[in-house]
Amino acid sequence: MDDVSYSAHISNGKSAINSKGKLSSVAKHNLRKYRSKEYDRENIVLLFGSTNLMRDVKKVYRDTFAEALQQYNQKQTRADRRIEDYFEHVSDKNQDMAVEIIFQCGDKNFWENIFIETENDKENKENICKVYDTLLEQLQKEMPDFKVANAVVHFDEASPHMHVVGVPIGRGFKRGLETKVSKRSVFTPKTLENILQNRLRETANIEMLIHFGVLVKDKQKGKNHDLTVAEYKVQQETKRLDMVTGFLNEKQDRLFDTSNRLEQAEKEVSEAERQLSDTKMELAETEKDLIQIKTESRETKQKLLAEQEKIKQENLLLKIDTLTLHSDKERLLRDIRKAADEKEQIQAKKEGLLEDIGVLDKEFDKRMDFINVLDKLKALFYKLLSMIPLVREFARLVEEKRDIRAASPYGYTPLGRLLREYRTPLPRYDRLVMFPEVASWQTSKGEVIPVYEDYNGRGTDYQLEGFWNVQTKQAIKVSEIREQITPENRICTLEQAEVYMKAVESFMEDVEPEERARENRPVYRKYDEEYVRGR
Repeated sequence: MDDVSYSAHISNGKSAINSKGKLSSVAKHNLRKYRSKEYDRENIVLLFGSTNLMRDVKKVYRDTFAEALQQYNQKQTRADRRIEDYFEHVSDKNQDMAVEIIFQCGDKNFWENIFIETENDKENKENICKVYDTLLEQLQKEMPDFKVANAVVHFDEASPHMHVVGVPIGRGFKRGLETKVSKRSVFTPKTLENILQNRLRETANIEMLIHFGVLVKDKQKGKNHDLTVAEYKVQQETKRLDMVTGFLNEKQDRLFDTSNRLEQAEKEVSEAERQLSDTKMELAETEKDLIQIKTESRETKQKLLAEQEKIKQENLLLKIDTLTLHSDKERLLRDIRKAADEKEQIQAKKEGLLEDIGVLDKEFDKRMDFINVLDKLKALFYKLLSMIPLVREFARLVEEKRDIRAASPYGYTPLGRLLREYRTPLPRYDRLVMFPEVASWQTSKGEVIPVYEDYNGRGTDYQLEGFWNVQTKQAIKVSEIREQITPENRICTLEQAEVYMKAVESFMEDVEPEERARENRPVYRKYDEEYVRGR
């Protein structure tokens, strides 16, 4: 079979990846991110990265340039010179933000013949992937500053080939980032010649020989004027012999490994035979034990037969006694049935009484809980009643549109302490406060509460600034509702607690005598006495 071709093409010119749009187009083609009759996503194999090329490239940027970006930003005194996202920064510069290399071993005719001759598509594809996977590993070793982000093999075009997308990294720059994206720093003429065209070609040569038994064509040197025809042929045969020798050496190494594994397997078989011999000896001992057990079992059987005969005689005597006791048994059974009926009746009565007691207990507990709540409400209302004079004083000052002096030389006044307890800051204003729980007024603008300015910030002096609509949450000027802030329009104040308190006291006077009397629980004693008599 003739030697096969090898090529490595780098994205350049129109195919250069110099924007996010170009990178997105490469992703659509390489990973088949579209529907097409010509291409099939099932006929591509991902060797490196993920199915999201954009994310793979961004990850390389983050992992590679994070430290350099941080150092650069720390040196910048102006915020507009700092770079927030280096990936986005490079994508706007119309420079190569990533580079694609396309590797191909063998042309269309070669691969068509391979697939026709072997008739094993799965094995051929696996071997092709092994060739390109080794090429990819060698590329990463030879060019460490070309960080591979994604690699995929295509089987749905003219011939199998591999797309490799990575980020070229330049180092030691004095302007901008010290480490930055730089295609020129990585893909130099020396790199293209020595690595892509020479050393990677040799790697492809070895892999194609191992997996498909063919060699890769040598790189063309013009018309080979530097060698005679005879020398050129000798050189070609020498290279071919070296390849075959390497191939045979590898096969010999594999044979040596197989021999070692075979020797280990023989040792394991010998150990298994030894364990089998030990097991046979244990079985022989077990057989002796079984014979002894059988002998002992015969003796035990004879003893059991003698015991059985003795038991039969005893059973005969027991039958006679049983006939004698049969009549007594019948009489006892009748008495037991009668006692059982009486017990069931007593049990039913007992369960009914216990159920009634449980219901009464729950009802009593509910009523006692209710009384406790009412007691707490009374205490609360008495506290509120003590505040009514202060509430009235506050309402009068609001209706007269007067400022409030809430402190004296000796401390806060009673009204000042009330206002500090019930004050509510107005949202987004530092010193504006409201007292929604103290008093409000019904006006043509709706229900409103006064808004005061705590103008010294200590809660000692308040100045009326306006009103606040409780429903709409909007501010209202004093002049708009001045005439409507009167005692007649006053609502929702603590003064109403006095009315509620009188209603609660009246209700408590009706309920308490009856509920307190239940504490003696005479009905419980009645049920307990009946229960004792039933027992």
